[in-house]
Amino acid sequence: MKFDDIKKRILNNYKLLVSTKIIGGLASALTLLIIARWLGVSQFGIFAMIISSVEILNILFSFRVWDTTVKFIGDNATNKQNISSYISFSTMVSFFSSFFSLILILLLADWVTHNLFSFTLFGAVVEHDQLAKLISIYAFSVLFISVNDNFDGMLRTYNQYNSILKINIITNLLRLVLVVLCIYYYGALTEVLICFVVAFAMGALLRFIYLKKALNEEKINLKPSNSLNRSERFDYLKFMSNAHFSNILNLANDKNLGVLVVGYFVGPIYAGLYRVARAITKIIRRIMDPALEIIFPEFVKLNAEKDFQNYKKVIIESVKMLVLSSLIVGSGIYLFSSEIIALFFGAQYINAESALFILIIAMILHNGGYWINPSMLALGKAKYLTMITIITTIIYCLSLFYLVRAMQHDGAALSLVIRNLCILSVGTYFYFRALKMN
Repeated sequence: MKFDDIKKRILNNYKLLVSTKIIGGLASALTLLIIARWLGVSQFGIFAMIISSVEILNILFSFRVWDTTVKFIGDNATNKQNISSYISFSTMVSFFSSFFSLILILLLADWVTHNLFSFTLFGAVVEHDQLAKLISIYAFSVLFISVNDNFDGMLRTYNQYNSILKINIITNLLRLVLVVLCIYYYGALTEVLICFVVAFAMGALLRFIYLKKALNEEKINLKPSNSLNRSERFDYLKFMSNAHFSNILNLANDKNLGVLVVGYFVGPIYAGLYRVARAITKIIRRIMDPALEIIFPEFVKLNAEKDFQNYKKVIIESVKMLVLSSLIVGSGIYLFSSEIIALFFGAQYINAESALFILIIAMILHNGGYWINPSMLALGKAKYLTMITIITTIIYCLSLFYLVRAMQHDGAALSLVIRNLCILSVGTYFYFRALKMN
C-alpha cells in the first residue's frame, strides 16, 4: 500500500476522532470545573483522591485487554471465526477481571481510608465509614472501564470512528447533565459519584449496540461456542499479561499516582491544585489520544505486511504533526494560564499556575513519544515494553517521592517531565533494537 493512502486514511480518522475528543473533552472539563467550584480547593482535592485511589486499584486488579484484542484481531483478519472467538474470549476476560477488581476494591475501601485520608471534608471531620462509602460507590465504575476500552478497541479496528464520536458525546453530555442536576437538587458528593457510574454504564451499553452493528456489517457472528483452542488462549493470555504488567507499572503516566502522593505527603489543597493543572493540560493530551488510538491498528497491519519503510514514515510524520500542534496549544495555555485558571476554576486555584507551566512541557514530551507503546505491542515486543516501563517507572517514583516533599504540586509536575524524557530516550533505543530483530 502506498504511504499517501495510509496517510490520507490516518488523517481522515484523526480529524474525526479529534472532534470526538474535543467535544467530549469540553463536556468532561465543564463537569470537572463545576465540581471544583462547588467543592473548593481542599474538598476538591479529596474528591480527586477518591477517584484516583479507585482507578489505581482498578489498574492493579483488572486486566487491560483492548490492545491485545486489537493485536489478535489484526493478526487473524482473514479468519472471521477466529475473530469471533477472540472477541468473545476478550469480552469474557474483561468482564470477569473487572468484577474481581470491584470485589477487591470494596474489601479494601476501609483500608484505603485509614491509610490515605486523614483530612476534613465539608468543614467537619469525616468518619472513615463515610469516606469508605464514597470509595465503594465510585468502585462500581470499574465494572465498565475495562469493558468500554475493549469495545472501543474493536470499533477502531473496524474503522467505526463515527460511532465512537456519537458514544463519547452522548456519555459525556449525560454525565454533565446528571452532575449539574445532582448538585442543584441534592448537593451531596454521594449522588455526584453515582452519576459518574451511571455514565460509564450507559457508555458500555451504547458501545455494545454499535459494535454488534459493525460486526453484522462485517458478517462476523458472535458465537460463544466458537471457542479458542488451548494454544490460542495461552498465546492471548501471555501477550495480555505482558501488556497488563506494563500497564500496572505505567501508573506513573496517569494523573492518579501524582494526585495521591501529593495529597498524602503535603495535603489535599496541593492535590486539588495539581489535579486542576492536570485537567487544563489534558487538552494537550487530547491532541495525542486520537493518534494513539488510530495508529496502533495501522502499526499492526504494517507489521503483518513487514512494511517497515512505511512504518517509519508513519511515526515520523505523526510525531511532527503532534509536536507542532502541542507547541501551539501549549503556548496558548501558557500565555493565558492565569486567566484560564481564574475564569474556569476560580481565583482560589491560581497557585496551580506554576505546576501548569511545568506540565505543559511534560505533555509536549509525552506526545513526542506517543508511538513507543503501540510500536512495541505491534512488533510483538511486549517484553521490551515491560523493560521500558520498569526503568522509567523506577526513575519517576524516586523523583516523585523526593520532589513532592520539596516542591509540593510543582514537584509532581517536574517528576513527570523527567519521566517523559526517560521514556523518549529509552523507548527509542529499544525500538531500533526491535527493528533489527524483525
